[in-house]
Order: sequence, then structure tokens, then C-alpha cells
Amino acid sequence: MSARDRETAEALVRLAASLDGAVLGLGTAAVAVASWVKYLAVSGQLRLVASAATASIADARSLLSGDGAEPRIAAVRGYVRAHDKFFRAPFSGEAGVVTKHTQMCLFTEWRGIFGWTFDLHALLFRSWKEQIVTSFRSVPFVLVSTELGNPTGVVHINVDKADQPLPLTTVFHKLIPLETTPYTLFQTIIGNGYPIALLDEEKILPIGKKITAIGLCQAKDAESVEITSCPEIPFFLSELTKDEMQAQLASRARILFWGSIVLGTLSVCLVGHAIYRGWTRIKLRREARHARQMFEEAEDAIHRDDSSDDDEIGDGQLCVVCLRKRRRAAFIPCGHLVCCSECALTIERTPHPLCPMCRQDIRYMMRVYDS
Repeated sequence: MSARDRETAEALVRLAASLDGAVLGLGTAAVAVASWVKYLAVSGQLRLVASAATASIADARSLLSGDGAEPRIAAVRGYVRAHDKFFRAPFSGEAGVVTKHTQMCLFTEWRGIFGWTFDLHALLFRSWKEQIVTSFRSVPFVLVSTELGNPTGVVHINVDKADQPLPLTTVFHKLIPLETTPYTLFQTIIGNGYPIALLDEEKILPIGKKITAIGLCQAKDAESVEITSCPEIPFFLSELTKDEMQAQLASRARILFWGSIVLGTLSVCLVGHAIYRGWTRIKLRREARHARQMFEEAEDAIHRDDSSDDDEIGDGQLCVVCLRKRRRAAFIPCGHLVCCSECALTIERTPHPLCPMCRQDIRYMMRVYDS
């Protein structure tokens, strides 16, 4: 691990352990709440997918509710076929109904622990690092029941307002190295990342591909229906079947549910531990303050007692620090009675008071009276 990695890890550990772990507990609670919110969203998506009506392409009209004016969530599976015309991919020449051409600038960068990026370039010039140029084109297309031959029915697909990812196939992929420029030197100085290559990709939705369309189904004309994307569902066009979509969402919902439960329990334990430690510390400070006040009030009497019996002290009753005065102060919690009042006060006022006998931490001291 590099020095920069080590310093970052130490800073994160110190931040997480601050306030007896309260910061870590609150952070864990925030993650648990976010996981629970995502679980509720995924559960809602799962219910919508499960409630979607299914039918074959030939029986697609049966998916409409009533007169067909009201959209209904439905799922159909079929083969992609162009309605009137199709695209030819410029580089590969393959036929498709949707084309997506992407050019992305790739940067070399320093990555810290967990793959996180810690450099000025990532913080100040993130928009420059993510230079992506995308062109998207589509033509009207339909789903049919058979890959070849005359179909028994069609379902029109409208991708104009679809935000969900499409099941595109990569047909062209090329990495173009970039030449160094004066700007590259400037990027290297202010940060650890600089452009090294341009990734040129071309993806299409090919004709004849079997996919599932799930979304809002409504009548397009007297003989056919149209499916548009539903914003509440994470799928629109997918290679997965409806059952596979439900299984994927159910698995994600279980992970989010148990993750939120575990993180929530952990956050309660951490925050509760921090509260307990804080309350214990406050209680000990109050006890120490009270004992110190009582000790200081009796300090004059202790000095008089010490000065009056200097000649009558036995060897086993001398202070182990100054070896001149009688032992009058006991340290708590160890209970050792080994110091006179002045030496006990001197030890108690040090940054880290320790018992001179057992070297245990001293919380406060107590005046001991002879019977």
C-alpha cells in the first residue's frame, strides 16, 4: 500500500471512530435508510412486473382493457422486424432498427483504496474526464411471432421516450490512441489523469433478435397495438423473459431488504454504544469533579495534618513519591493509598494520571481519614 493509500485509510478510520463510533453509526444508518428506500422502490417495480398481462403476438389485442383507450401494463415476446425501413450500420454494415454510436475519451488515473479516485483532476475536472459523444437513431419497428415468413400479428414498439437501457448488440469496437499535447502535460501536473485513447463503439438492435417488450400497451389502430415504456418499470426492451425479470427484481429486493436490516441493526448498536460511552464518560467526569471539590476543600486540613505529624510517621505510612509526608489520598478505581495530598494533587493534574503503584488510570482521588 502506498503512502497516499495509507494516509487516506488512516483518515477514514479516524473519522469513522470519532465520537466513540457515533459518526460510523450515523453513516451506517444513512446507508440503511437509503437501502430501505431502494427496497421499497424495487418492491413496487416487482409488483408492477408481476401484474403485467402476457399474451402471444397473435393475441395481443386481448391485452387491451375495455375499449383499449386506457393503457395497461403488458408484456409480449417476439422477434424484431422493421416496419418500413431500417438502418445499415456505417462501420459494420449490419441491419438494425436502432443504432447508437459512442465515442468516449479514456483517461489513465491513480486509484486509491476500494477503487476510489483521489486526485485533483477527478474533483475539479470530472466533466472533462467523462467526455462522451453519443448519437442515437431509431426507426419504427414491430415485434412479430416468427423470425421468418408472414407474421400472424404485430406489436408496434415506441422507443421515443424510453429511458431504460436497450438490448443493443456491439457490432463495431475500436480503440484509437491519442497523441500527447501541451494540454496533456498540464493535466498531468494538476492531476494524475490524462487522456490516452478514444474508444469508438457502435451498437445496434439487429433485425431478427428475440426480445421481450414490457410497458404500457394501448391500441394503435383497429388491428394492432403499441407498447411504450413505463417510467415505473426498470425494463422496457430486454432479452430476459418476464419470469427472469421477476427473479432478478426479487433477488435484488431480498438483498436490499436484508442489507437494510443488517445495516440498521449495526447502526443502532453503534449509536447505542456511542451514547452509552458518552453517558458513562459524563458520569465519571461528574464524580471526578465532585471528588476533586471535596478533596480541595479538605486540602488545608490535610496540610495541617501533614505538618503536625511529620515526626510520628511510620516507615509504611510515608508517601511513595516525596517520602516525607503521611499517605492521605487513595486513587480510584485501583484503591491504592500511597501518596500524600500534595503529591496526589500533582499526579491528578497531569494529562494522563497514573497510579504510581500499579500504573492504572486514575479517575479521581479520595481523602482518607484515620479513625
